[in-house]
Amino acid sequence: MSSGLASRLKALGLRVAQEFFWGWYILFLLLLAGLVRIRCEGHRPRPPCVLAVTHVSGYGFDPLFVTWASRHFRGFALYSMDRPGRMARFLAQSFWRFGVTQDPERKKEINPKTLEAATQFLKRGGSLQVFPEGERLWERRLYAGAALLARRAQVPLIPVGLENAPTYEPEALGLPVWRGVLRALRKTVQKRWIGVHFAPPIWPDPSLPEEDDVDRMMRELERVFDAFYRKFYGIPGPVWINPKRAG
Repeated sequence: MSSGLASRLKALGLRVAQEFFWGWYILFLLLLAGLVRIRCEGHRPRPPCVLAVTHVSGYGFDPLFVTWASRHFRGFALYSMDRPGRMARFLAQSFWRFGVTQDPERKKEINPKTLEAATQFLKRGGSLQVFPEGERLWERRLYAGAALLARRAQVPLIPVGLENAPTYEPEALGLPVWRGVLRALRKTVQKRWIGVHFAPPIWPDPSLPEEDDVDRMMRELERVFDAFYRKFYGIPGPVWINPKRAG
């Protein structure tokens, strides 16, 4: 068997496995929606779009809440490839498809490829969830990936706020995956309902240079996120720090 054919068969096998686990992901979404009421607040966005979602939980179901409320069942998300354990990384890839890393040795190679693939997915009419606070939500800051993708794909950036969702718990991050999922499920069911708020879209302005346009969009996203956080959790929202102007 030629190396090219073996490579294609391996890629096909990986895709089949990902689709299998993605199917279970959707089944779990249906179960979750039967256990807790997920309310859509505001106008349900139509793809293509980037959904910039507040990230209030550690182990939690934030992407599932947004998927159900938006009805973008074939939408995906940016996710961290730096999760502990091969199985956790494989499941994240199966569910969300677009991985990024904070590893400085891999970041320059992986992240640009992911951003390009995600941009093309959006241009083909896709919907993509991005969590601008990243994995380190306790930093209380926003990162520019959501606006950068919306700008390059020329699609709207939709701020999404989660109301009454389980909030971040540092101790949960050290748990094995299955225990973290059960813990998050129990706390979610105890909430009884989750509100998913879709704010008006923030549109790219192609007349501006990319850096200026991304900065403009992120400043608007910061304003909307601050309103979400103050209204839903009684705390200030994360801040946008332009790395070039701050440096």
